[in-house]
Amino acid sequence: MLRRLFSKPSAPAAAPAVDPDLTTLSIRKFVDEPPTPQAAIDIFAGRWASSFPDLDPPVRAGDVPHFTVDHRPRQAAATLGDAQGRLDGYRILELGPLEGGHTFQLEGLGAEVTAIEGNAEAYLKCLVAKELTGMRSRFLLGNFTKHLQGQDGDAWDMVFASGVLYHMVRPLELIALICRAAPRAYLWTHYYDPDRSEGFVGAMDEHEGVTAEHFQKHYGDRSHGRFWGGLAEAQRYLKADDIVAAFRAFGHERVEVLETNLEHPHGPCFTLATSRSA
Repeated sequence: MLRRLFSKPSAPAAAPAVDPDLTTLSIRKFVDEPPTPQAAIDIFAGRWASSFPDLDPPVRAGDVPHFTVDHRPRQAAATLGDAQGRLDGYRILELGPLEGGHTFQLEGLGAEVTAIEGNAEAYLKCLVAKELTGMRSRFLLGNFTKHLQGQDGDAWDMVFASGVLYHMVRPLELIALICRAAPRAYLWTHYYDPDRSEGFVGAMDEHEGVTAEHFQKHYGDRSHGRFWGGLAEAQRYLKADDIVAAFRAFGHERVEVLETNLEHPHGPCFTLATSRSA
């Protein structure tokens, strides 16, 4: 009798668990054309939020003018910078740079910027933007809350935090860390308004004896290419008055509300410039 030379195939291995934080992104591996700025942009074709400043040759990316018209970096310089509305010599920590548009403007105003981004795709876009625009700023990939937890106080001259607070699992902790990290902060954020915010569930947040109710709402699909939310599964909004009170409680006694917008398509938002005495 002939003996079997090959063993019976084993059952297929179980599929590995899917990590919900992974996004499927198909990237063209090789580019067989002369190098152009557009070729770098097209690595993430259809996934950009920002339009770019005038480049030669010009490029087509997103449609939000973070690099040019968006006035938030200039507003930060006007309220927290020097007498000329500049940031020369300022060491700025930027939280969540997205695609580097605000970073580009802050650098143009004279700042030395380190920007931390937790979305790996957005981080890579920042590196593309850095190469195409000639930025000198430093971009880091990771969780900026954990970075701040390990830093000493006053490591920076200013923290610039646009569009990040409401993505935090513990927003009060981030406010406390911002206040410890620098004597000045610029914050743009959405907030909870019971008359204008729908679909949120309330819960309590507490940090170092400061308490406030926050209101959370799940993002839904976090895997698509135009998701620019946070690292957690839900967004969490604080009330406007609680945000102001938290900055004061954690040491930034001067809090100026620069703008309020009740008609933003994603909910009410406002802009703060905060600082503390030397």
